[in-house]
Amino acid sequence: MSPQSRKISSESKLRTLGVPINENLPLIESDEETTLRSVADVHRRLVALWAVVGKALLGTESRFATYIVEHQMESWLSDVERKFILDEQPSKRDGIHFSWQLEALFFVAWCAGLIEADEVPTQESNVQSILDLFPQDGEDPDRLQAAIAIRSKSDILDHADLLYRLHWAVRNARLTGSSGPSAVNGGVVQEWHRAVNWMIRYNKEDDWDQVGTDT
Repeated sequence: MSPQSRKISSESKLRTLGVPINENLPLIESDEETTLRSVADVHRRLVALWAVVGKALLGTESRFATYIVEHQMESWLSDVERKFILDEQPSKRDGIHFSWQLEALFFVAWCAGLIEADEVPTQESNVQSILDLFPQDGEDPDRLQAAIAIRSKSDILDHADLLYRLHWAVRNARLTGSSGPSAVNGGVVQEWHRAVNWMIRYNKEDDWDQVGTDT
């Protein structure tokens, strides 16, 4: 699908849901201009997100930090993630921030072909169905890597375009004080948008902490 066709398709879907459209938003990258993350990239990102989300939700007594250190995976985490995972007394604010990374974990897992996702997020996500792919007793995450089958570039770009335009509507509602799209979870949209932009190497940014979600 061409970028123009993708834009038309996204706008049609959003209109059907009653979501405001900004027809002046530019096109996103074409299939030919896009290089997706590799299986190895996706594998490392999933493990990093699993670790920080696990610590955020289960607390400092969980063994996620120990697992990362013992397996020498600190470099798999971003600077901000590494600080959090090694912090013995993280702030409540950091805990909330990283608990929201469950949405990024979910969407990267979708890109990896591990889970199904709706095109438009209406509620918070659940990753229970894939947790058994992650290390259970301190073993290497080999089962996870073997299960990854990255979705087609076209499918991922379809979601990238839709989330880009949907995120604009969410932000516009916040900035103008108008009512947001009623059937949409804005917090989830933000995290999915960031995750898909990482997946398509938006602006050639490799630092997870710096991936943009421009609208």
